[in-house]
Amino acid sequence: MKYASIDIGTNSCRLMIAEIENGGFKVLYRDMKTTRIGAGLSSSGQISPEAAERTLQCLGRFQDAISRKGVADYLIVATSAVREAANRAWFEELCRLRLHKEVKVISGEEEAHLTYKGVQKSLLLDRPLLVADLGGGSTELIYSQEDLYVRSLPLGAVKGAEIQITERQIMDILEEIKEVKVRFSDAALVFCGGTATSAVAMKYGMIDYDSSLVHGQRLKKAEVQQCYDSLLNMPLEKRKNIRGLQTERADIIVYGLMIMLNLMRVLEKDWAVVSESDLLEGLIWEMDELKSPKSASS
Repeated sequence: MKYASIDIGTNSCRLMIAEIENGGFKVLYRDMKTTRIGAGLSSSGQISPEAAERTLQCLGRFQDAISRKGVADYLIVATSAVREAANRAWFEELCRLRLHKEVKVISGEEEAHLTYKGVQKSLLLDRPLLVADLGGGSTELIYSQEDLYVRSLPLGAVKGAEIQITERQIMDILEEIKEVKVRFSDAALVFCGGTATSAVAMKYGMIDYDSSLVHGQRLKKAEVQQCYDSLLNMPLEKRKNIRGLQTERADIIVYGLMIMLNLMRVLEKDWAVVSESDLLEGLIWEMDELKSPKSASS
């Protein structure tokens, strides 16, 4: 069965088309465009008409791709930026009128659970997973053992860049994690999101991004620190020419790495695994389970 999922993130819109057959997951097509719907949100509290238009044009292109691939079942979800925007209802109505499709605005907790599902189905590790989905506007944390822990933190690369967040501010937000970190002492820390995947791509100097080479890679805290230090005072124009870093991400990468690094410090993790699989895969697995409840319960 073919499915498609679309994520309207703070920094970018992403599309995945995949097929699930006999429990196997095969990616047929993926696309991504930096639309930055969260631009200016930190100061205005609103999605700007320009950001909405960029996003809608991208979503229309994604719908064309879904139609060409002959996919009937697909979902569009929106995360941090849209759920925080004061004019969220206006944007949702705009999507209904232009796309003839409902956009589901999911909570931070829903986002965390779906992301965890996408990661857990694709990574085989010999220990429990603590998944950190570091996005443009928020960071979702989920530890799905008997002792369930789910948090959505107001830390993201785009938001951090807009308010020029400091290390002290990040550590203040992460204060609550310090109190419970002992619960995660045996867990493998897994990062999702563009900051983490970019860190791997930069580490290997990828000219052409290869998701299969990124997925499952380990990043040492020392490597994240080295990457952060090298980019911190580098002029933006020079950053744009770094192998493995998308030009559109050059202005926010330092803030993403700062969040990533401080989270590793607070959790006392010397390394983390990077997952290419995340919310998009989780949505597709969820759709398949709703279609085939027997297979989901087996």
